[in-house]
Amino acid sequence: MTRSLNRRELIAALLLSQALPVGARSTGRPSRVAVLDWGLTSTVLALGIEPVGIAEIDLYRRWAAEPPVPPGVQDIGLRTEPNLEVIAALEPDLIITTPFSESVRPLLERIAPTRSYATYTASGEPLEQSRRIMRDIARELGVESRAEAVLAEADATFDAARRALVGRALRPLLLAGFMDARHVRIYGANSLFGDVLNRIGVPNAWDRPTNYWGFSLVGVSDLAAYPDAQLVAIEPIPADAPVNREGPGLWQNLPFVRAGRITTLPTAWAFGDVVAAGRFARLLSQNLLAHEPARAS
Repeated sequence: MTRSLNRRELIAALLLSQALPVGARSTGRPSRVAVLDWGLTSTVLALGIEPVGIAEIDLYRRWAAEPPVPPGVQDIGLRTEPNLEVIAALEPDLIITTPFSESVRPLLERIAPTRSYATYTASGEPLEQSRRIMRDIARELGVESRAEAVLAEADATFDAARRALVGRALRPLLLAGFMDARHVRIYGANSLFGDVLNRIGVPNAWDRPTNYWGFSLVGVSDLAAYPDAQLVAIEPIPADAPVNREGPGLWQNLPFVRAGRITTLPTAWAFGDVVAAGRFARLLSQNLLAHEPARAS
């Protein structure tokens, strides 16, 4: 599905058509990179490249957290509707985005060469896809050795988490991203987090169909079907989410709530990259080690 350009985009298109030749290209390796996606932002930062512009920086800091954004990076607007005038003023020699920005890609191409990468595809396996993307971007930027170091560090994190959890009495997990008082995302086997659980040897309780991005959006009452699970609530958590409420109600009567099998994790971007996956593995393993007893020998 395509959408019509809004007024701001039409003005930007006119300005760009007057100022820049279609298909303008820089020479040499790109050094001024603008990024319109948080997972790809994480990848670029992990590769040691400081972007000239990133979309929705404040929300990136809230939802993705790391790698941290250097203080001098410019906010370039929304991920799906970037500010084309600001991007053009930054004079990037490469723009990195996802298929979500496909409708404005012709305009982005007037500013700089634009590459689109999708972590979530019909084939699934977002963790493996994020590894391929990191290598592709590293090749574009000429930092292939740095990519291999980042990937090796992620593998070491996964392996360390798996070893640390051996012998623990781990229950199947419900990985929950609360949306409001009544609705929650539960991440399934084909999500980035689901890939991590498989990599570190932790069972995923969610066995229902999920969407293209690997989660199911369900009502809190649907969680009653998993009485033996442990729920892991991933920040940020809305103020009206049931985990923040006290007193009688449906939530308090869920079996895992009554048993106290609820923990909270600091934020990790569920639709991110291999760096986000490593962060999630590290935070989750630390949490489980602190709360789950060792299995009796």
